[in-house]
Amino acid sequence: MKTITFSSIKGGTGKSSICILTANYAASAGYRVLVADLDIQNSATSYYLDEVGQSERKNMASALQNEHLAENIVPSNYPGVDIVASSFNLVKLRSLGEKTLSKMLKATPLAYDFLLIDTAPTYDNLVLNALNAADLILTPVAFSQFDYKGATFYRDQITVETEKLSAWRVLFNFYKPAKTDNPDAFRNQWETLFRDTFGQTIAPMTIPDSTLVRRSIDTGEKISNAAEKVRLYSAVEALADYCGAAKKAGRF
Repeated sequence: MKTITFSSIKGGTGKSSICILTANYAASAGYRVLVADLDIQNSATSYYLDEVGQSERKNMASALQNEHLAENIVPSNYPGVDIVASSFNLVKLRSLGEKTLSKMLKATPLAYDFLLIDTAPTYDNLVLNALNAADLILTPVAFSQFDYKGATFYRDQITVETEKLSAWRVLFNFYKPAKTDNPDAFRNQWETLFRDTFGQTIAPMTIPDSTLVRRSIDTGEKISNAAEKVRLYSAVEALADYCGAAKKAGRF
């Protein structure tokens, strides 16, 4: 099982949406996918569970407290995806040992191809659990001052507090191609700064700025390689492949 953590100290970067789209693509391609929601804002949980009340007894807080992940997995409303739901009780676990989750995963192998972890936009021991358990860490960013400072801080903390820097990648989200080659253009200056600063840690694909992301999440509109949807489809396909999901999905 490969574990991918979607994490950013800054809110609004699109990590939950990208986590969901990647999970749905992989499941639609025939992989068994488990999503773990470590964010008390419970975006992934509310997407995958029609009744959030299902998470009252089986959830991520209970799993971490009792160190029984498998017992807290519930089926989601998306075929091929199961979930360990979020819980507000996660706020009581901020003193949790930072490698509790990784120890749990090693102790009890799960029958999934992928574990995708969505995290809160913060930096605490819950986030460190998600980072330490990860084979790949993806931090979505837009071209802005706050995203740049947040990603820089994250890189430095991962370097100091974990051994996971080699697994960390910056993922350009809300990406719009440059309208001009002029290096002095404001948008081009930001991309140059990100590329100069983060270099080889930048993921080799970009997620386009598209209203289709919101329509897919909010209304269940399917993403396919139809002409009007192919840019987002191709981006998620490339990201899923980068995560290890080499099989192709027709639509998701």
